[in-house]
Amino acid sequence: MTTRPDDLVDTYLWDPATAPAPEVQLVERRLAPLRLTADLRRGAGRRTRRRWPLVLAAAAVVLVALGATLWTWRLSWPESRAWAMTATSASAPERLAVGAPLELDAAERADVAIARIGTMFVGGDARVTLLSTQGTRHRLALDRGTVRVRVWAPPSSVVFRTPAGEVIDLGCEFELTADADRTRVRVLSGWVQIENTIAEALIPAGASGEMRIGAPPAIPVFDDAPAALAAGVRAIERGEGDAAGHAAAIAAAARPRDVYTLLMIVDRGLPGRERLAARAAELLPPPDGVTVNGVLRGDRDALWQWRDTLLLPPAKSWLRNWRDALPAWLAPRR
Repeated sequence: MTTRPDDLVDTYLWDPATAPAPEVQLVERRLAPLRLTADLRRGAGRRTRRRWPLVLAAAAVVLVALGATLWTWRLSWPESRAWAMTATSASAPERLAVGAPLELDAAERADVAIARIGTMFVGGDARVTLLSTQGTRHRLALDRGTVRVRVWAPPSSVVFRTPAGEVIDLGCEFELTADADRTRVRVLSGWVQIENTIAEALIPAGASGEMRIGAPPAIPVFDDAPAALAAGVRAIERGEGDAAGHAAAIAAAARPRDVYTLLMIVDRGLPGRERLAARAAELLPPPDGVTVNGVLRGDRDALWQWRDTLLLPPAKSWLRNWRDALPAWLAPRR
């Protein structure tokens, strides 16, 4: 078999044991100083391992900087800039502008972006007005209808004015319904504060509350509370019927979760508070240093210490509700 020069080159390329052609030997001699030795490979490996901590540290710095930039951007909003909006009504504007009421018929709906911090769904037969907007201070008026709000921002970033009083977001998700003389709030995550010129009330997730013109805000009651408890609370608030009988019905129906409602009755000084304070202590005893008698005598600091031991998040811990920052399609409806 005759071996051609090309065959010899090909054989060498696949089998270094075969003697290379003179031309290849010449190239090898010229490139020899650049050959990667075992020592060089080990040194390169050590340098690569030394670089990893620096690379990770640099990446962490970049991520922190990006996070801070995103945070600042999210919580900033130019004064009076209109909010983006989509509505089922062809005649509705594309943006919710300051001072321009959004009025929807019963069959119409709208989705509104609350600056960069949340969203608002507006149900039919509603009238909503953006009163002012800037940074993390956004004020609206809801004259009638229902809105569902999801906000992830510092407390009091979003406030609704209704005919019966104000509804203050504390970093949460809630449903708000208003008409000429009544405002109702159902809290889905976090807390909401409702207040008027008479009093205020804090509503935790899972509970509902309401306000009426000329009356203090209603005491919050959990949505899954026994019907007898809810009816008894409202009867005591309105001064209807036998207060002692209502207090007995509330005490009999109350669960550990309802201690919050019982303490709010005590705080208001309503009839039956002695019976309900004693029942609250049976369900969830007060912490050391707090006594039922002290709470009944009006020691509000002691009452709030007791409240803070309940299985409820701190009222202004909006950072814990991070899921409310997710897009609506990622956050399941409650």
